[in-house]
Amino acid sequence: MLWNFPVKPLNQDLVVSFVRAIPDEDDADPDSERLTFNPSRAIELWYRKKKIRKINKSTEIAIAAKKDQKEKTLDEILPDFVKDYRQVFEKKAASRFPPSRPWDHAIEFKKDFDHHTKGSWRKIYPLTYTERIELDKFIAENLEKGYIRKSKSPLASPFFFVTKKDGSLRPVQDYRALNEGTIKNAYPLPLISDIIDRLKGATIFTKLDVRAGYNNVRIKEGDEWKAAFITPSGLFEPTVMFFGLCNAPATFQNMMNDLFRDMLQEGWMVIYMDDILIFSDNVEDHHERTRRALQRLKDSDLFLKAEKCEFDRQEVEFLGSIIRPGVVAMDPVKLKAIIEWEPPKTVKQVQAFLGFGNFYRRFIRDYSKIVRPLTELTKKDQPFLWTPDCQKAFETLKKRFTEEPILQIPDPEKPFQIECDASKVATGAVLRQQGEDGLWHPCAYLSKSFTPAERNYQIYDRELLAIVRALEAWRHFLQGSPHPTEILSDHKNLTYFRTAQKLNRRQARWHLFLSEFNIGMTGGENDNKDVVLLGPELFAKAVNVELQERIRDSKLRDNSVVEYITLKGKATKRPEFGKPEDWSDDDGILLYKNRVYVPPDNQLYRDIVKMHHDAPIMGHPGVQKTYDLVKREYMWPGMRKFIVQYVKGCAACQTNKVNTHPIKPGLIPIQHSGDTRPFRTITMDYITDLPESDGFNAVQVVVDHDVSKAAVFSPCTKNITAEGAMDILQRDVYRRFGLPAKVISDRGPQFISKAFKELHNSLGIETALSTAYHPQTDGETERVNQELDLALRLYCANNPENWARLLPQFEFAHNQRTHSVTGKSPFELLYGFQPEAAGTVRTTPKHPSTEQRLQSLREARENTIAAHAQAAAAMSRRLPAAQVPLKLGDKVLLDTKNLRLPYVSRKLIPKRVGPFTIVKVLGPVTFKLKLPEKWKIHPVFHAALLTPYHTTKEHGPDYVRPPPIPTPESTEGAEWEVEAILSHRTRGTRKQYLVAWKGWPASENSWEPEKHLKNAQSVLRNYKKRHKLS
Repeated sequence: MLWNFPVKPLNQDLVVSFVRAIPDEDDADPDSERLTFNPSRAIELWYRKKKIRKINKSTEIAIAAKKDQKEKTLDEILPDFVKDYRQVFEKKAASRFPPSRPWDHAIEFKKDFDHHTKGSWRKIYPLTYTERIELDKFIAENLEKGYIRKSKSPLASPFFFVTKKDGSLRPVQDYRALNEGTIKNAYPLPLISDIIDRLKGATIFTKLDVRAGYNNVRIKEGDEWKAAFITPSGLFEPTVMFFGLCNAPATFQNMMNDLFRDMLQEGWMVIYMDDILIFSDNVEDHHERTRRALQRLKDSDLFLKAEKCEFDRQEVEFLGSIIRPGVVAMDPVKLKAIIEWEPPKTVKQVQAFLGFGNFYRRFIRDYSKIVRPLTELTKKDQPFLWTPDCQKAFETLKKRFTEEPILQIPDPEKPFQIECDASKVATGAVLRQQGEDGLWHPCAYLSKSFTPAERNYQIYDRELLAIVRALEAWRHFLQGSPHPTEILSDHKNLTYFRTAQKLNRRQARWHLFLSEFNIGMTGGENDNKDVVLLGPELFAKAVNVELQERIRDSKLRDNSVVEYITLKGKATKRPEFGKPEDWSDDDGILLYKNRVYVPPDNQLYRDIVKMHHDAPIMGHPGVQKTYDLVKREYMWPGMRKFIVQYVKGCAACQTNKVNTHPIKPGLIPIQHSGDTRPFRTITMDYITDLPESDGFNAVQVVVDHDVSKAAVFSPCTKNITAEGAMDILQRDVYRRFGLPAKVISDRGPQFISKAFKELHNSLGIETALSTAYHPQTDGETERVNQELDLALRLYCANNPENWARLLPQFEFAHNQRTHSVTGKSPFELLYGFQPEAAGTVRTTPKHPSTEQRLQSLREARENTIAAHAQAAAAMSRRLPAAQVPLKLGDKVLLDTKNLRLPYVSRKLIPKRVGPFTIVKVLGPVTFKLKLPEKWKIHPVFHAALLTPYHTTKEHGPDYVRPPPIPTPESTEGAEWEVEAILSHRTRGTRKQYLVAWKGWPASENSWEPEKHLKNAQSVLRNYKKRHKLS
């Protein structure tokens, strides 16, 4: 595509510098390379494509990390045992012209390649001022060294720079046209995963980096002209290899493998291009091996870059991974790049993100399943539409990366265990091996999507395919192993595949493949869901394997407890540990009175409490209910105190929860009927004026008043009729729990209507109304309404159209929490057992027998009568809350009831925003706050509108931070700035646009009607143009 710019004629030389990292797709074809300027004299330039210019995100972060590092001298870098080889590290000596070797790089053209017609690649890429300086330096230095020479070649490949990890510029020739006509060298590069797998048993590492890499290899005499490159300073041809030649990696790897072949075969060295890693299990051997390697480098006239070498390390970064004795982890620099990665806005950006992710996919469980919405975007002729599923996949994958899983390096001499599973869309597997601690640790994860044909397989065929894929992927470990490999699978039918039976052609082929391995297969007994691919995990038990491993690792560091339990009381008894017989072991997890013991680790504590407090199916319960949820599964000394401080520091709770102890009359409980059957007395109410979601704008709330306190949430409309209300009751309540004896409701038109009463009277159900204008009369429903209001604000404020789909999760969150009156959860009082704990780490069930469950259920329901009476007495004694004194410098939250905020629905507005700092005390109850500059309101507030803001070390800074502060509306029109429009959809006859707001995280993206974008016409117009919208 041609761009024409009028340029004012100058009498002097015109210097044009055009640097464009990522062309706007609205303005230009991203594949276009040509720019035409049209002054009085035509000037024609060429610019390089964005994929050449763009700097890798992890490279930027690596540059920033190393920017302030102090440069060390050679004597500071080199340990004493290698100082005899100082000359190998001399930078000046490395500038010599390399000798001719057997591996000199040949450039052989394909027979059909006509370089006379395809050799006109004379494009000059424009360079920045800094790059021009570096170009002059590059040419001068390399001419002096003999690495390049002036040329008269008919070929001329373009020249440019890329940024290296240390921030310096690397010269690169654009040899794409030359490479198309070059015969490819098939010499293999080693697989990075294979290299890492060879490091078993190593405890000491030394990393060496060959200086000048490719420049150590000469180009075969007579082939130099083929690699000529053109610059603003002239035409040159290299005499040594440079980056960009298609066969350069194969040539260099071949040379390094041949030079160090004996050391590679001895098994204590691995080489990938110019990176050498030496590893040992003791210091003496390691020093001897390192000196041998340095002598070989010296004899081969190769040099090392001292600043990139590391000696005698127990942890080293190698090939994008962190290597430690026996384990491998992800590079924190690349993890930081993932954290800061913005949501892709084009297919190419999605491909870049997936390319980055694929490098680390062996670390990620269910990788293929997670990224499926993203891979769908990369299919041919697939329109780019960034949906909520894409955003969820993007955020989930980022979260999985940042959890930094650790993998054990496989040891082929030990037994392996494989666990496989299959869903409707993908297979998954984990390879495990027993560590020195006797526990099974993950070595690698495998995940692969099904093809359309494979999705039609029967469940047993999909499960068997999962096993076949795992054996194929890890065949080099398992085939010929001296130990049988144990395979765990969810489907019992798999255990019969290795016995004589009638098989179809596909199964017969798999049967033959399985016969090549020494395996033992277990079917139907796999409770350990390390690879859970069976669909939604919302209400099902799923073992959190990462948490499981962290608890095991922490347990090993908690020597006092382990020693005490091992001795089983033979040593002096320690009261803080209880009785030895109270302790047991569940697959390496310590249990104290059948609850998981969590060793001292504040981060573990924080993660466990977060799972039971922050998730939508938990709903940010208060201190006591969070404690009750956690203690069902876990215990540690000081757990209640930790949870108190965690909840106190939760910003989401502080900004959204209703003050349940205001200075006003308390809730008045309705008396227990005396019936111990659930849902015999129910209360009902409506939450209305919600934004439309799936055609609904209200919620019908029904609560079992007397026994279980269970709630049923049903979406409906604000104008629901008596018949409509009755239909929902019959569908969602009466069908599940039977007919009630009494229905208590407020004085809404649905409930006072004659039709509502007659419908219930015909069923023998009494109806009763609460006191007019006092919803506190029905305290139970009022409290549940507040709880549901909180959930809606917490999880739906920024995506208000989703609340109807989240109602089942909110209902489950309420029903699984322990109720303060009964001391039991509604779920337990309904069904006789608790639902499985979130993120459990135990692998054995703990449910009571049927007889025990029924007996406990009868007793618990009978106890609700006394519990009601006790709760009523306690409520009558409750004192009003005292005002917390405020002082200068305190951080406070501001009540939003008098603020006009840009939310779709008042129902979803946070109760408070902030925190803000008190900058002046104007009186006993009057305070001036430091507000954002854009807030066009008076900054002085009464104490009644202010709530102290708390931060606690137990909650920590890395979890729920205060939500972004919205700007109040004002006459001066304060607004949010639109950064980009990501997608569009139609609601009725009108279009809505998914908007990313400048300076706000992706979680704040929202669907907006076109009328809200009247001040963002440029962004809207460009989006419509790109997507061909009218």
